[in-house]
Amino acid sequence: MQPTKNHSRKISLLVAILILLTGVFLGGYLVLKSGKVSAGQLDDILKGAPIVTETCEPNASDPDKDSDNDGLKDWQEIQAYRSDPCKPDTDGDGYLDGEEVASGYDPAKKAPGDELPGTLPKTPRPLPANLTKALSSALAQQIVSGKIDSFNQQGQILSADELAKYPAIQQTVQQLMSAGDQLFAPEPIDADRIKTTPDNSATSIQNYAKAAANAIPITDSSDEEAEASMFLSAIDNNDFSKLDLYLKDYQTAYQKLQEIIVPDDLVNLHKEQLNIFSSMIRIYEAIKDSGDDPLKTNLALQKYQKLSMQFGDWMQKLGQFIDEHQ
Repeated sequence: MQPTKNHSRKISLLVAILILLTGVFLGGYLVLKSGKVSAGQLDDILKGAPIVTETCEPNASDPDKDSDNDGLKDWQEIQAYRSDPCKPDTDGDGYLDGEEVASGYDPAKKAPGDELPGTLPKTPRPLPANLTKALSSALAQQIVSGKIDSFNQQGQILSADELAKYPAIQQTVQQLMSAGDQLFAPEPIDADRIKTTPDNSATSIQNYAKAAANAIPITDSSDEEAEASMFLSAIDNNDFSKLDLYLKDYQTAYQKLQEIIVPDDLVNLHKEQLNIFSSMIRIYEAIKDSGDDPLKTNLALQKYQKLSMQFGDWMQKLGQFIDEHQ
């Protein structure tokens, strides 16, 4: 991991969201204006579904049929949850019906108060599997309901700046920007798996520092491109081969770190390093998914900057600890 640098090509989450919002409103208006589909179909179209004219024909007697591909069978939607077997997100909250049920929530009822009886809903509610599609779904509901205008006073499609002034949009953007902590939270650490020793001597501490340093991925010394720049290059060129190598290094490092003998006085610092690498793995995985969920990728890039600084702080604290115990 290398400390991040300032890049003129830095991706702005807010800009990316506003670009998407402009596309959503323009696309939504043109679809409705065409008269080819009803307002009720707009949500699915904005999620990327093709425009179709055939009628959905759910079949509750077929145990395997899932007409809307939302993770719930037709018979489950009709008989158990009273959700719409022809609409993947019945209540329009950005979660697929199957995602809601799996988390203990009612797919046919908007939050709050949509917990399924007899279940232990996951708290906090897991984020939608695809943030970009969830945002499109939420905005589609606003378009259909008429809560947000599609045009300004001059009769023009709203610009990104004009869209950004709507409180509902500001709230949605804020929710997405604060989702990073949940999305990239490290894997919970099982304290029993950390191998510790009561030996806090200078030699024991130095041995730990060497083992921890050896576990850290080392990039090719002839390649001066920082990780942050590598991310942008991978996204621009749709080539994640180099990113895959980095990801594999982090996954290997995370496993190696769990095998290190840790002096008792360094356990907290060791946990911090494990958390950094665990979050880094999730960040890499999100960046690889940029084509399908660009908003999650933008969050990952922003989270990377913070994590890179955190890693630098960790190295300083470890160095200071070693100096104090020589």
